[in-house]
Amino acid sequence: MPLHTAPLSRRSFLAQSAAAAAGLLVYRQGWSAEAGANPNRIALLSDTHIPEGPDVLARDTNMTSNLKQVVREILTLTDNPSAVMINGDCAYLKGLPADYANLADCVAPLTQAGFPLHMTMGNHDDRGPFYEAFRNQKPEQPLLQSKHITVVEGPLANWFLLDSLLEVNVTPGEIGDEQRAWLAKALAARSDKPAIVMAHHTPQFEPPAEGKSWGGLKDTTALVELLASIKHVKAFIFGHSHHWATLQRGGLHLINLPPVAYVFTPGKPNGWVLADVRENGLSLELRSLDPTHKQHGEKLSLEW
Repeated sequence: MPLHTAPLSRRSFLAQSAAAAAGLLVYRQGWSAEAGANPNRIALLSDTHIPEGPDVLARDTNMTSNLKQVVREILTLTDNPSAVMINGDCAYLKGLPADYANLADCVAPLTQAGFPLHMTMGNHDDRGPFYEAFRNQKPEQPLLQSKHITVVEGPLANWFLLDSLLEVNVTPGEIGDEQRAWLAKALAARSDKPAIVMAHHTPQFEPPAEGKSWGGLKDTTALVELLASIKHVKAFIFGHSHHWATLQRGGLHLINLPPVAYVFTPGKPNGWVLADVRENGLSLELRSLDPTHKQHGEKLSLEW
């Protein structure tokens, strides 16, 4: 399952529900959200790329400084989210132990303030060193031996966090047959609310041209066909491409989170997103690290 860092005083609330008996581990937001937190609000981050030391730069960007700025911004919100999610590429390139030690230092103020924290795996992460740095969060009985997955249950929607890491520091990702089978069961077990699915890699609907390599999710078609076949699945959230955008494919909303670290295209925003689940949709607000960026504060309303 993706990492869940809850406030230390509340960890006993991480438990298995009745669904866990069927192999569906659950994290219930309301059990750990601080008093006064908005149970339908989530802070969404992606592509933090935290390196081994706070002075390391990439593309003229200090990734550690960027994440610490985001943490400060979350801590100063007046309408607190009930959880913070980081959607993969938590580490810089190879998921080194020192990367995760620095990451732990960056996110410590969030957990100290009572924010549950969930992280998924991207292609620059490595599960072994990741759990060495967050030793208390390693599941005793993984749901899938090769993947880290879970469900976060909210009042108005359920969040399904997947693991698309295929190989460390190799660009493409994959969900895989076993994880899709688990997802189908998990979705079927929770058909009473809209479902929001999240994984790190960008959907890639067409195979690469001859001589080119995959850059996104290699089994995009299989995953999207599954999601589209289940009516209560409303959105798929991803990162990887370092590009803030939303689009719709049939009844499925596709949400590409901006990077906390650096952008690939000059002029595009880096930052994070405030997500508010509504009865019939999802509201998104872009929080650019540069408050003068023309898209800072951009608000989108997705309906379902």
